Amino acid sequence: MVFRMVFQLPAALPPSAHFPRAVLGVLLAAILPLATLAAEPAERIVWRTPVSVAASGDGQWLSTANRASGTVTLLSTTGTLADELAIGRRPGAIAARGESGFVAVTTESGDLVVLAVKDGRLVETGRAHLGFEPHDVALSPDGATAWVPLAASGDVVAVDLASLAVSEPIPTGPLPRYVAVSPDGTTVAVACAAAAEIVVVDASARSVRSRHPFKGLNIGQPAFTPDGGTLYFTFTYDGGGFTSPGDIRRGWVTGSRLGKLELQPDGGTLHGLTLDVSGRAVGDVLGLSIVDDGRTVLVAAGGTHELLRFDVAAGLPWTQISGAEVMDRALSIDAKRFRRLELDGRPLGLTVAADRSRVFVANALLDAVQVVDPAGPELQGALTLSRGEVPTADEIVIRRGEAIFHDARRSLDQWYSCHTCHWEGGGNTVTFDTLNDGSVGTYKTVLPLWHLADTGPWTWHGWQTDVRTAVRKSMIDTMQAPAPSDDDVTALTAFLTRLEAPPSPFRAADGSLSEAAERGRTLFESARAGCSDCHTPPFYTSPALQDVGLGKKEDRYPSYSPPTLLGGYRKTRWLHNARARSLEALLAGPHSPEKLTGQPPLTEAEIDDLVAWLKTL
Repeated sequence: MVFRMVFQLPAALPPSAHFPRAVLGVLLAAILPLATLAAEPAERIVWRTPVSVAASGDGQWLSTANRASGTVTLLSTTGTLADELAIGRRPGAIAARGESGFVAVTTESGDLVVLAVKDGRLVETGRAHLGFEPHDVALSPDGATAWVPLAASGDVVAVDLASLAVSEPIPTGPLPRYVAVSPDGTTVAVACAAAAEIVVVDASARSVRSRHPFKGLNIGQPAFTPDGGTLYFTFTYDGGGFTSPGDIRRGWVTGSRLGKLELQPDGGTLHGLTLDVSGRAVGDVLGLSIVDDGRTVLVAAGGTHELLRFDVAAGLPWTQISGAEVMDRALSIDAKRFRRLELDGRPLGLTVAADRSRVFVANALLDAVQVVDPAGPELQGALTLSRGEVPTADEIVIRRGEAIFHDARRSLDQWYSCHTCHWEGGGNTVTFDTLNDGSVGTYKTVLPLWHLADTGPWTWHGWQTDVRTAVRKSMIDTMQAPAPSDDDVTALTAFLTRLEAPPSPFRAADGSLSEAAERGRTLFESARAGCSDCHTPPFYTSPALQDVGLGKKEDRYPSYSPPTLLGGYRKTRWLHNARARSLEALLAGPHSPEKLTGQPPLTEAEIDDLVAWLKTL
């Protein structure tokens, strides 16, 4: 075996001990001798948190995009840490280019970074500023063009990697997050989270060829089969039920799915496969790889810490894209067609080795790349990204809270995690009835968790005034799980109260505003619009509860806590009941001055200015 085992975690620990095992891996790595890196980032790094991994075409190198540290790590496939390079805030993805090159994107710096490996070190050879939260990257077969979805602006762009010229944006719809290019380079598939749809783009014409909507959220990585005729992708199904034990167990709240789009000249046909086994569901599916010439599909389930293997060639019980609440029992017990491999931590991005014999897994919470034989599947080893840093006691507590936040095993039969609803600490694109406010049938949009300690009182109705109590209640009532320990509540609260809203990509690099946004700010602060009466800086909320006439008789509480407006450019539904589907609709309708302050309604130009300002928060 060519892969050196950097650390081996004890296999005897129970499933509930996932974070202690992850901590153990970090601490073991801290005392193991590792190769000295050729270059070290300027700031002290504790966690890298790899979310994506790529393997070079010559089979010599692996490289990871590290979300927490803002770096890319270079490892040899023999297990040696070679280099680490800072590239920008919160890298989201990395792809291999040619024999020894890589291309990475940074979501909050807004850059696409071209890298080469020279003498065992990473060298930046080019950079294009794209802005608007580039979230993923996929390369044309010849490695000449990078396709990048811009999550904040709702576009996908093509970047010529020789000239770094950026194409005109191709509108896809809100929140495009993941992308794939067909083996022949003619077709680009974009997974859009807001409308839950796959958008198929003609790579040559640079235009949308077809759209394929369905009912879901948190769409993950798409991948084409070798013949380019089928696209697989992961997503979470939105069942629409209450968070009651019965609805959860039936798959009526959320569920994990493998989607399949069979492409045709006139569009395509969508199918779905339920991944949740009765009594032992699957949580937060994201990464996906196709191996064995399209006969096998591998899916990473970060919430349940596992890798799923499906033998497509043996036949699977595909249904309608949103059909079937739990997995067909015949499939669930058929080890030839379906297997589950425990990986621990939080497995996310997958990539296949150049010789197709191994699959590499970016495991965010283990700070490692895991090596898997897809035939088993069988875990063969793990390559740590740590250079020996020892976390402080506070850092360990926060990391434990991060693990709890992403752990679907903290819910009833492990159907969903906190992250399922609060994507990256924010909200999502659907409504849920969590039963948290004591009423039934009052579906609400999901509030972001950014700056939690400074934005109380909590919940839409503001009836929670102690953050620890609110966290504990959510862990019991929303997750429908056993009561957490005090240490669990402390850890999760420590993690949540450190979440910050992302910087807005709608500001200039120096933070300045456009003329339209400046006019919008003046209007926002005016008595006519009345926005700042409830949404005051710096967090654009206020502790006072408000009744602006938007409730209904089923609500247990008459008033509402004004939500923070930070990061609002990511929202796709506004107000507690998602009544407004855009800022323009909100300001022309329920939040028009004539309804809030008794002043004349805003003109179209004023609405445009106010929207321009709100997007900068």
